[in-house]
Amino acid sequence: MLEKIFKGSKRYWYWVGFLLAIIAVGAVSYWQQWKIGLGITGMGKRVSWGLYIANFTFLVGVAASAVMVVLPAYIYDYKKFKRITALGEFLAVAAVTMCILFVLVDLGRPERAFNVLLHPNPSSVFVYDFIVLSGYLLLNLIICWYVLDAHRREESP
Repeated sequence: MLEKIFKGSKRYWYWVGFLLAIIAVGAVSYWQQWKIGLGITGMGKRVSWGLYIANFTFLVGVAASAVMVVLPAYIYDYKKFKRITALGEFLAVAAVTMCILFVLVDLGRPERAFNVLLHPNPSSVFVYDFIVLSGYLLLNLIICWYVLDAHRREESP
């Protein structure tokens, strides 16, 4: 399946190049934030919820909606939805992974993320974000593995 990503038209490779350029711009911007600090993001005393938390909230909704699309296939045995179960689960995994990354970036010092786990503060939302998102990611990865294994065996998931 992975060999298909290396085959494509010129238009496909232009699109891949464009996406890689956007990733490079994001990496440079994050490097500047790392050097200068979170002040460069525009968050301050008046703006406590910046781009990271807004995207985090949006992607939590995307992850939940991806699972909600998959549920009718399992609960009601709706055959037409079973074709998109893998897509829905992978969308949920991608969204939860990005949620975790937005939480890490919002910490300001991602290398200190383990301090959140080693010395949890019950009044901190970050602790609960890590616990819930990690559990949700693990659950979605297990379901993805199950769906892909069913497809490999050519059975219905």
